[in-house]
Amino acid sequence: MYITSKKKQFSEDDLRIFENEIIDWTRAFVKLFKRFSSSSLQLPKLHMWRYHTIHTIQCYGTINGLTTETYETLHKNWVKNPYRMTNKKNILDQMFKTIRRQTIISIPKKIFKSKLEIMKSLLWELPISELQSLQIKLEHEKIVDDLCIEGMNHLINCLDHYLDEKSNVSESEDIYLKIYATGILSNNEIIYATSKFHGHARFSDVAIAMEDADYLTDDGICYGKVLMLAEISFLPNHPILPIVLVHWYDYYSKRHPIKFSTCSEEI
Repeated sequence: MYITSKKKQFSEDDLRIFENEIIDWTRAFVKLFKRFSSSSLQLPKLHMWRYHTIHTIQCYGTINGLTTETYETLHKNWVKNPYRMTNKKNILDQMFKTIRRQTIISIPKKIFKSKLEIMKSLLWELPISELQSLQIKLEHEKIVDDLCIEGMNHLINCLDHYLDEKSNVSESEDIYLKIYATGILSNNEIIYATSKFHGHARFSDVAIAMEDADYLTDDGICYGKVLMLAEISFLPNHPILPIVLVHWYDYYSKRHPIKFSTCSEEI
């Protein structure tokens, strides 16, 4: 194990071999010396070596290549800070639990992208010229959630902008709007935008893959709440246009200190 730790480069196979060597050495070390330790060898540095050496090499390079600054940062993140978070009782046990939580949270999650396949549970179907009247009626009667009203307000603005940009499309009663309560993704997950789901409002929180060049993202992901699911039917020669309105969250990533701006409408 000691010889392996001195290597200047590691392949994936080398890391697997090194990890097995660390496990075997740690088991032998604990078996030999556990009875001489009042804490049963519950030692932070031994824990770091057993559970975090491979991850450290993957993130920062070979052990011999680490700089003093890197060592200090790792010591601060995985020893000093967990110690300060304890109440100074059962310190080692609390530190291990804190480190375990940090490790679970920091493990990069594989992102599975899913597309919206179909919308279901029709709520309203109407000409877009009547959308504002519907919004006023619902707001006055107070029979829908405020998020639904917010979605309609932004939908009206979005449609106005969209129709202004399309010179060959004019606002008329031949253009129909369908508003749905649910959408089915390609992975069979369901997203909701409804004021009545078993007696309660339900508007789904979503993570959306975006282009880094156009948006401030968290590793290519933006977060928000679905306000409305809709489809526009234009004249016979035009395809149906699906619309999902999303209210972006202000989001701060602890790993990547970026403050995300808010946008309340998206087509």
